[in-house]
Amino acid sequence: MKPRIRRSGTTASDRGFARSLVAIGVLACVLAACGDGSVAPGDASTTPSPTTTLPVAITIPGSAAGGAFAALGPVRRIDVLPVAPGGVTPKILANGTMPARSLSVAYRQFGSGPDLLLITGEHGSMTSWDPQVLVALGAYYRVTVFDLPGVGYTEPSPSAETVPRLADLTAGLIWSLGLSQPTVVGWGFGGEIAMSLVERHAGLVWRLVLADATAGGPKSYRPAGAVSTLLASGLATTVELSHLFFPAIARLARSSWLADVGQVSPDDITAPAIEAEGSLVAQTDHTSAVAHDLGMIGIPTLIVAGSADVVVPAANSRELARAIAHSRLIIFSGAGYASIFQHSSEFVSELTVFTNS
Repeated sequence: MKPRIRRSGTTASDRGFARSLVAIGVLACVLAACGDGSVAPGDASTTPSPTTTLPVAITIPGSAAGGAFAALGPVRRIDVLPVAPGGVTPKILANGTMPARSLSVAYRQFGSGPDLLLITGEHGSMTSWDPQVLVALGAYYRVTVFDLPGVGYTEPSPSAETVPRLADLTAGLIWSLGLSQPTVVGWGFGGEIAMSLVERHAGLVWRLVLADATAGGPKSYRPAGAVSTLLASGLATTVELSHLFFPAIARLARSSWLADVGQVSPDDITAPAIEAEGSLVAQTDHTSAVAHDLGMIGIPTLIVAGSADVVVPAANSRELARAIAHSRLIIFSGAGYASIFQHSSEFVSELTVFTNS
């Protein structure tokens, strides 16, 4: 029996009313500014003018998944500009186009339904997510998964990244793709980015899901030194990482994950990008940039953890559940860092109930 922590939250009617207001704003944008059918979310003060030219996605030839995972579709790239804190749209040029300093971000988008945005963790790419889980999610949501700067087909950032900057870039991606108040799932380090996104861009996200994540800070529970070293190593193989993601008792789940990810053409995760992410994770473990503002997260939050996680010890998730109002904690017994893959059916079921509540 898995332990659960439940907290009281806003009422369904309150949340439904708020979401209705956002939907009306988005519909107004579609009618007034997006004659081509694109959606540019934003409030009345920041909605793009009728002259705004939304970014156009470019498909990467030969990147389409095949076989059982053909539904995942190809990798695409789109220009993204970070959004300033507190905003929902980037500052575009007077002629309605994106500035040259925008970043080309790689993503996949598939499925249908409410928007679900996945943020990948340290030493990971779009292909680190179990494609079986992605296909399952696509039956309920329009799923968007993307690569962080310097990973896969996403351009490297011209300057050193920080968690807040990555959060602002994610806000820019939401705008560029016209996502409508998505539920955001942050896995591992992606959870820190997701928390920062909600802290810095209130009203942009509908629901928050944190999978084996930590807010960092001096009081966080850290992995063993050997674990951190392997995650930050550009020489670590997928097989080596799989032993961190799954506990020894989950040999079948680990083998299944390796077999699944091996069927999708992998994104390149370059050594410089891996090492930069490792340095950033170490840096955020010693600061309170995200942890200090957890009280600003006012949306319903689902927190999922594996009891045997050696990458992000489950004690971090318990602390998040205490600090974030309207949160619910689920701990999968005997699961590791990849708890949402090890217990995929249960995770998808819990997620669909959570986003419809």
